[in-house]
Amino acid sequence: MAWTGKMRSLTVVIAKTVANELAEGYPRTYYGRSAFTWNSVYYQPLTDEELSVMSVNSYVTRLNAFKAYVESQEAGLVINDVQQNQPYY
Repeated sequence: MAWTGKMRSLTVVIAKTVANELAEGYPRTYYGRSAFTWNSVYYQPLTDEELSVMSVNSYVTRLNAFKAYVESQEAGLVINDVQQNQPYY
């Protein structure tokens, strides 16, 4: 892997609770390095190295598309409103 001094991630873990209990089928993990389609654009799978060396603009574009994709899979989710940037245990 190339060391660029930047730490990037395209992984999100969704932990949904109902009455303080983890809902069935959760937590769910989505990997933005995997292929996905959003807004009629196909995003090809990425290696760790490809993710680390992609331009800032390309990364932000993919990140925003990935967030929108995940939100479309999880009814009512707004990632920017609930983002914690910490591991789920």
